[in-house]
Amino acid sequence: MEGMPGVGGAVGEAGKQRGISGSTVKIVAVITMLIDHAGAVILARLIIGRGYLESLGRGQTALGNWLAENGNLYGSYSLMRSIGRLGFPIFCFLLAEGFQRTRDVKRYGLRLGLFALVSEIPFNLALTGHVTASRYQNVFFTLLLGLLVLCSCRFFENCRQSGALRRLPKAFWGVLMVTGTAFPGIYFGIWLGSQFFYAGGRQVRDYLSLAVPFPPQLMGVCGILCAVLAAFFAVYGKKKGMDQVRVISADLTVLVLIMYLADLLRTDYAGAGVLTIAVMYAFRRNRLGAMAAGCTVLTLMSANELPAFLALIPIALYNGSRGLRMKYFFYAFYPVHLLLLYLMAVWMGLGSISPL
Repeated sequence: MEGMPGVGGAVGEAGKQRGISGSTVKIVAVITMLIDHAGAVILARLIIGRGYLESLGRGQTALGNWLAENGNLYGSYSLMRSIGRLGFPIFCFLLAEGFQRTRDVKRYGLRLGLFALVSEIPFNLALTGHVTASRYQNVFFTLLLGLLVLCSCRFFENCRQSGALRRLPKAFWGVLMVTGTAFPGIYFGIWLGSQFFYAGGRQVRDYLSLAVPFPPQLMGVCGILCAVLAAFFAVYGKKKGMDQVRVISADLTVLVLIMYLADLLRTDYAGAGVLTIAVMYAFRRNRLGAMAAGCTVLTLMSANELPAFLALIPIALYNGSRGLRMKYFFYAFYPVHLLLLYLMAVWMGLGSISPL
């Protein structure tokens, strides 16, 4: 992500900061991502080619027989995907760090957008074997949407500090107070209800886009969350002032809209990824707290993300310095390694298999 100038940290006798630099943290993220994608692109194709899906459809006995023959392959795949859970939260952390330190947010966003477009064909080939694949978009789109959320947070906070909030029409803030209560209540109410209270585990986008009928039971969960948010705003407004409540309402409105956009676009990690970035930014004054909060979001959205908490280790060692100037290497590595993995799959005769 964005280059990071040196900041405070423990200094040793030789005048060098203890711990690891930002570039070293990025290298950790890149290595774990490579391991993850090698599993997703190569081993997943091998597993499918050896009849995993067919055995899965024939019941537990057939699946047990398949695992007895291919246990090492499947175990290696599972391990590689678990190691890969460290990569995304580290990149989210670096995005939040880079946003605070960059001199030009517009150029930062343009780079993310450019590499999102450049990476899409290699991403599609690696995970589907096709040049186009509308059902899944690469992680640069998620990072770009997350950056837009952070820009919105900074804008409304600057408005609060400058007093511009009070010059805007009351009707405008009235709408934002409603949306800041309703949008999160509806979004997370659907997620909670569909994941924990009602069978199906549908995605939020499926309900909000009316792709599936909206169960009336979910309305109760959404209503409870909206009521909790409204009570919070009332209490918080008395303690901190209504300007602060207006900022939070605006932030939540934009956050949920962009999360839903990520869900509709089906970007990698989708709305959960955008929320992870926003939460890390909210806890930015405490690096370990930010990483822990982001990993908690990911794990709540999917238990498979539990190994992400191991990313606390490199963040605990991170000393805030920039390190090596390899900015464009980290951007370019993503599409290049995906393309090379796909070419390796083709060379192995697995290119026609879609692991997604």
